[in-house]
Amino acid sequence: MTDFVLGRFDADMLRDWFSDAGIFTVLAAKGYGDFDLRIETAGRALPHVVLGGCKAGERFLLLDGCVGEATVRPDFFARQGFAIDRPIELAVVHWMREQDPTARFSAARPALPLQDHPGLGILRRAFRVVVRIAAELGKDGVVSVPKFFHDAVIFYRSRFFLFLDPVEQGRFEALMRDLESLQIGDASMALIRGRVLDAEGARIDWTPGYQVFPLSAKLTDYFHSPAYAERVETELGRRQYYINPA
Repeated sequence: MTDFVLGRFDADMLRDWFSDAGIFTVLAAKGYGDFDLRIETAGRALPHVVLGGCKAGERFLLLDGCVGEATVRPDFFARQGFAIDRPIELAVVHWMREQDPTARFSAARPALPLQDHPGLGILRRAFRVVVRIAAELGKDGVVSVPKFFHDAVIFYRSRFFLFLDPVEQGRFEALMRDLESLQIGDASMALIRGRVLDAEGARIDWTPGYQVFPLSAKLTDYFHSPAYAERVETELGRRQYYINPA
């Protein structure tokens, strides 16, 4: 029985798309070969795309990703002051991990929170595959739900990823502004440990919503709208965060 991602994309198709994105070329330059891409469904709520490869006679897990779907109703956008006449359909990246088990962290590239191995440098290329999946299905955008603050910063800086909720985007930009003196991993860890406080001294927890890369004109227009920008700026101006020195 053949397993599919989102009911349509099998391992052979995704393997071709990984090749088109240059993923295997990058991995080969790092000494990997004999690649094995499969879709795992057993014991999982959603299918996972798993990529393994061999190096120096050993096989390693290199990438593990999970993509789902979501719909945002027009009434959400109406509450933001923007009219959309139909539901917005999204491809959701629930999980994406790429790692080089043969590499080591360094002072220049320290480990991020809960990171076991350095990355492979293929995240952007893997993202191209997700965008291709979304485009094939006619989705309005690709969504990440960033597990950690540093994940959100990486997506925001590397691509046009903005939080769907403009108030959340404003808070996120305020966090980036007020934690900019810290390394990105240290800022993430400060949030995890409850050391980030607001102006009233209340602890700030990292509870992210949808961070979106728009594909359709409708969703792009929403992010470019004055209503979205005004709400972001208002929230950015009223928020202030600092690190508890204790």
